[in-house]
Amino acid sequence: MGKFFKNALKVSIAFLVTSIILYIVIIGVPLSRTFTASTVSILVGIAVPILSFITIIGFIYSFFIKGKQKFIFLVFHFVSICIISFGIYVSIALRNFAP
Repeated sequence: MGKFFKNALKVSIAFLVTSIILYIVIIGVPLSRTFTASTVSILVGIAVPILSFITIIGFIYSFFIKGKQKFIFLVFHFVSICIISFGIYVSIALRNFAP
């Protein structure tokens, strides 16, 4: 485990893949008809903090990557942080408009 966290490229790739999987879960579960609104809200309440943490740690590890891949991973993680921030902003802004 110690060797894994010493290689910044592997950590950044793993966290990027994990965040993509969490995005798919957050988007895919509400599309399923078997889940209720309370189940979706609990899932989002658990997944969003984990997604935020993973994305921020992946962004920090991207600074330690050597070579041309550094810029690509910084952009991917930054876009992920922007998507999370926009989603949180929209959910707070539209909270009173839901029936």
